[in-house]
Amino acid sequence: MRSLGRSLDLRPLAAEIIEVRYEDPASVRRGVEGADAVVHLSGALIPRPPETLIQANTDTTRAVADAAAEAGVKHFVYLSFPGADPASRNGYLRSKALAEAILRQKPFAGAILRVPMILGPGCPAVRKLRRLASAPLTPLVGGGAVRLQPIALADVLAGIAWALSLPAGQPLQVLDLVGPETLSYAELLRRVGQRLGRSPRFFPIPWVAGWLSAALTGLVAPSLGWNHSVFDTVFREHLADTMPARASLPFPFTPVNETLDQSFSNAG
Repeated sequence: MRSLGRSLDLRPLAAEIIEVRYEDPASVRRGVEGADAVVHLSGALIPRPPETLIQANTDTTRAVADAAAEAGVKHFVYLSFPGADPASRNGYLRSKALAEAILRQKPFAGAILRVPMILGPGCPAVRKLRRLASAPLTPLVGGGAVRLQPIALADVLAGIAWALSLPAGQPLQVLDLVGPETLSYAELLRRVGQRLGRSPRFFPIPWVAGWLSAALTGLVAPSLGWNHSVFDTVFREHLADTMPARASLPFPFTPVNETLDQSFSNAG
């Protein structure tokens, strides 16, 4: 199995990690040559300047999908995001949906897995939550009332393994791979604080004020990475039905508390 991406460590699945330049077709072809399966994780909510969301999420997927199809790859797994929609005003969700459309046109088995915040040892989200929960006072848009469905890293890896085991020749599956619990961002931070021996204090930021700051910053200083798409992705709810994934996947989903216990025990 080959993994072309920057966001998850797939060494537990015995993946061969290869660095490629997505704008160089020859580099991508060399990356997938001889592979039976490709797990494509590359993408960004905040691209590295001067990269755009379309370049980071759609163009990279097109480059890998074209090369993989040419190389005869049988299985393909792509991590998308809940709420991906080609008609969305959210540039991130639109770029993810366009990437999904590209993959649906290819003759791959496997799956498009729409995953929200991923929690697990070493995950960026856990580091951010730890930092916020440790702060003397944490500003939160809407007081952290936005609801999330965080998924355990172990469940994402198990979902990828399941997708790679599907029979060759059948169409790509599309699943919202979201966690078994729906909880507010504030509640998630409180649970993190419990594991740090702290009681996080929140300073509510009005939703409208947050939206205006993101919109203005995106226009005046786009290099800061704070814009409408980031705000909408982080502070607007993108909840999904958990039942289709539970019915399809042959493993139980990990509860949030168990995931946090594993994350912080391994972090020391």
